[in-house]
Amino acid sequence: MMNKEDLLKIFKNKNNRLICLILIIGVVLMAVASVDKNKKADVQPTAAVTSVEDEEKRLANILSQIDGAGEVSVMITYYSSSEKNIAYETKVSSREKEESEDKKAVMTDGEPMVVKEVYPKVRGVIVTADGGGNSAVRSAISEAVTASLDVPAHRICIFKKEVK
Repeated sequence: MMNKEDLLKIFKNKNNRLICLILIIGVVLMAVASVDKNKKADVQPTAAVTSVEDEEKRLANILSQIDGAGEVSVMITYYSSSEKNIAYETKVSSREKEESEDKKAVMTDGEPMVVKEVYPKVRGVIVTADGGGNSAVRSAISEAVTASLDVPAHRICIFKKEVK
């Protein structure tokens, strides 16, 4: 172990003082960076789409703004429903010749903590529009649906709305 005199000899050297100063500055910068990182982690992400109905309404709203489309209705079908992957806390205990595993969902605010949400793949889309009889309007609607939902054109049906 070093005594006080040895430490004073080390700090009398100008280069050693500079190295210590740089180390202290580095530690302070790392502490500040970790505080900023923690502040950013507190921000909760929001879901882009809350339900199938909301997604259909949003798409119908944007498609109705296409020149000549008029009033638009949309129906989206999916291969399956969405999945939520939940975080689990696993405790493994082992006794003589026996091993058991206790698995519990991690809870936050009384709800299971969702690690990842997998949205279902779109099966097809049906669009009815006032301007659905016009081939240029049908083409524009098809391109918009393809771009927004990543659905191939052969899975999109566009019809002219019935006049009542």
